[in-house]
Amino acid sequence: MSDASTQTYTLEILAETTGLSTQTIVQYQEHGLIRAEYDDETLRTLRRIQHLRETCEMNLAGLKLLTQLLDEVEQLRNELRARR
Repeated sequence: MSDASTQTYTLEILAETTGLSTQTIVQYQEHGLIRAEYDDETLRTLRRIQHLRETCEMNLAGLKLLTQLLDEVEQLRNELRARR
């Protein structure tokens, strides 16, 4: 879903921007929490994951499930808005 106006990042820039280690970001990618393409969506997802970890103290499996559910809710909201 990325387009020409989407910013892309290196692993190091993502780590610096989010305060996460590069190892943690790679671990999230390996567990399917983020895509291999480091773009604005990945940055948004990493910030969401950080928030969930801090507020809900979830493990990786819980984070994966919850981020998938939140993505589905967002997609459904967008579809409803498009119908109006």
